[in-house]
Amino acid sequence: MAGGVIRHATGDDRAPALRRIAAAEPGATWTDPDICRRNPLLAVRLRRSVLMRCYNGDYHTDVFDEARLAGRIADGWERVLFWGPEDQVSRVAELFHAPGCPPGSVLDGLSLGTHTSLPGEELYGRGHVEVARTGSTQGDSAGATEAILWDLGRILAGARKGEVLHTLSCVPRNRRSAHGVPGGAAIHRLHTRAVGSRHWGVAPFYVMVGGSLELLDYREVSFEERYVRHGFATCGTVHMSDTVSASLVADLCELNGFDVNIRTVQAEPLGLRDAPAPARPGDPHGPRVTHLDLHAPEGTLVEAAADRGEACTVAVCDLNDARSVPVQAALVRGGFRLTYISPPKVVPSPEGPQSIPLRGGFCRIRTDAPIAAPYYLERGPLSETEKKLAVQYRDLLGSWRRETPPNE
Repeated sequence: MAGGVIRHATGDDRAPALRRIAAAEPGATWTDPDICRRNPLLAVRLRRSVLMRCYNGDYHTDVFDEARLAGRIADGWERVLFWGPEDQVSRVAELFHAPGCPPGSVLDGLSLGTHTSLPGEELYGRGHVEVARTGSTQGDSAGATEAILWDLGRILAGARKGEVLHTLSCVPRNRRSAHGVPGGAAIHRLHTRAVGSRHWGVAPFYVMVGGSLELLDYREVSFEERYVRHGFATCGTVHMSDTVSASLVADLCELNGFDVNIRTVQAEPLGLRDAPAPARPGDPHGPRVTHLDLHAPEGTLVEAAADRGEACTVAVCDLNDARSVPVQAALVRGGFRLTYISPPKVVPSPEGPQSIPLRGGFCRIRTDAPIAAPYYLERGPLSETEKKLAVQYRDLLGSWRRETPPNE
């Protein structure tokens, strides 16, 4: 499977290699994220400036609440990286060592790239770090590789606030450029080939520039490769409610070199009482994630099914628990589709080793936005397992596009 465009090309354990990269001092073409703590408000505004220019002002992710975000950067929970030409990075360093914040015209005159790492518990579960907010005014990923690899290596080496962390999660853009809308093929190639993250499905989480819902990758890097290897060794049976979902789980595990015992059982969908009126409006550009509680499945199903107008509603389910089968059936009946999994893991904790089950993300999307497909569905070469996944992703797209406007 080496050389494929879905799975990373190296197939080895990436964490040690990334840590070795991070042992060096920062290069002249990127900033150490710690510099942002000198002036967190400047970091918030400079990041927003880069992203708004990269996405032609059509950017909606969480970069606008200055006071809250500056507090998170000051506290170390958000790490913001900037990269670019040496003279631009030198100018950025000068700004962070000067008092106050320069006017927006000064920030908008800098040619930079940026990405952010932040706690991923809300989206992905406890112990996850999310890698997000990536963009560049350079027009592609030029200059990004060394900077991002160094920063991710620092995270894997433990250069974060004291918390037990085990996984880097990311949803890189992967659409092709078209009709003036910048694509994500370059950053996707960086994640597959340089970062070496594992592909565990697709995440239709965000309505991005141009008004399209983008079918992003869902990818992970373990802090230690053994976490996932030990997780699969002790995984046990995976319980699925339908053959379509079971096939996706099997192919994703095969893609990454793991065997899994899958049991598909037809079950009566869990009954669902009427969902209450939403207490707050949803985000039409981003996801809402509900981690389903199988001890009280009806209540969390009601939460997942409530339509607040989000770009994507995600219900995360424990697939190692047989009680999830009627819950899965209810989700599928309610218009959800399994689109990604998070592999099982055995990770350290203060109480000793902790087993995390294989989890599945069932997604239901808005049906009023066109869908932008991954570029790799149109190009090869693909390995045999990747071809099977591509067929499933095309089928998923086909079912959704029958309910959505035509894509551009």
